[in-house]
Amino acid sequence: MTAPDPIIEQERAHENAWYTRALEERFFEREGFRQLVAWNVAAFRRQVPLRRDMRLLSIGAGLGDYELALAPLVAHITAVELSETATATARQRLAAAGLDNVTVITGPIDTQAFDRASFDVVYAMGVFHHFLPEQRRRLLAQCHDWTRAGGSLYVRDPNARGLLRRVLEGWFRRRSTVHAEQEASLDPLALREEALAAGFRDPRLDYIDVIGGPLPWLVRSDSRLLWRAVFAVDRAWLAIPGLRRAASQFALVARR
Repeated sequence: MTAPDPIIEQERAHENAWYTRALEERFFEREGFRQLVAWNVAAFRRQVPLRRDMRLLSIGAGLGDYELALAPLVAHITAVELSETATATARQRLAAAGLDNVTVITGPIDTQAFDRASFDVVYAMGVFHHFLPEQRRRLLAQCHDWTRAGGSLYVRDPNARGLLRRVLEGWFRRRSTVHAEQEASLDPLALREEALAAGFRDPRLDYIDVIGGPLPWLVRSDSRLLWRAVFAVDRAWLAIPGLRRAASQFALVARR
């Protein structure tokens, strides 16, 4: 029997403790997060056309927010999440929504034994920056194997080249309790090269938000007007080509 990876076990303990506290505080029920999830889903759907016959793999599903939004649009989602606390809640939320086309698996993503070409789309929302570089490269190779020919990879993560990340990353990490020790923002250009090395084709970068991604972690306001204004700023900022690369989050989109 293979011994547990100490880094994975450390991450699991961190995630379980953090999700327990977040659920107690109803952290993800805040208006900022509701609007952020909707914003991220819209960005995903602009880049990855979905059909009713598609099978998706979600890496790091958390509490199932994205699965709740995407499951009605596709045939099936397999959602993998390391934290037992998160998966238990995700199953409850999906059942309450009457969604029976999502299978939630508890455990590390890199130990899953999916068949080759099992999925039309593999997506990860804010997950790859949890992995060390060598883990990330191995996982990209696995994702390539799991994705059918012509299928898509979508990876969204914090942008190490972003303006706010460069200026405030250290302060944000000190203030936020969500970060595990090994987490780090990702260089989108480096991730694009890693996707190419894993065998993916036509990798391109999309830039997602500037202040709308970081602020819900720091600001507790439930004012809808405030959050609409926040995302209006992001919409205006991202419409300027020269400023897009300074976004706080980016997405890598690639084809198998």
